[in-house]
Amino acid sequence: MKAVPRITALSAAALMLISAGYVLGQQSAPTDYKLVAEHVLATIDLAKEIDSVENRELRLSHAVVSPGGHIGLHSHHGDPTIVYMLSGTLTNHHDDGTTEEFRPGQAFAEFGPGSHWIENNGATPAAFIVANIHHSE
Repeated sequence: MKAVPRITALSAAALMLISAGYVLGQQSAPTDYKLVAEHVLATIDLAKEIDSVENRELRLSHAVVSPGGHIGLHSHHGDPTIVYMLSGTLTNHHDDGTTEEFRPGQAFAEFGPGSHWIENNGATPAAFIVANIHHSE
């Protein structure tokens, strides 16, 4: 009968040692940045663009405009948006008559009352990431 308490005590001691070794062997999570490069590509002052975050969501989307395709005239007033190009070329037409072309690795921001529309005049699909503060209603 002395063996049962002895085995129980030894088992408990072994479990505690294993647990202590596991805890002591854990690496603390770093709180800094190390070997990281970050470049801000576009910014929008949200205080000037939206009145409240109520019924809003931060949305990240992947979109593709096929060759010959377009996204028709629209405004980003109250829906500030940043686009990051992945592939292809987009032509961005502004309501003031100016145009810009965007290629992979480039970003652009659309916000405020001005309108614009985009098209893909290229031979390959134009893929891009869109981040915006969208109405969730």
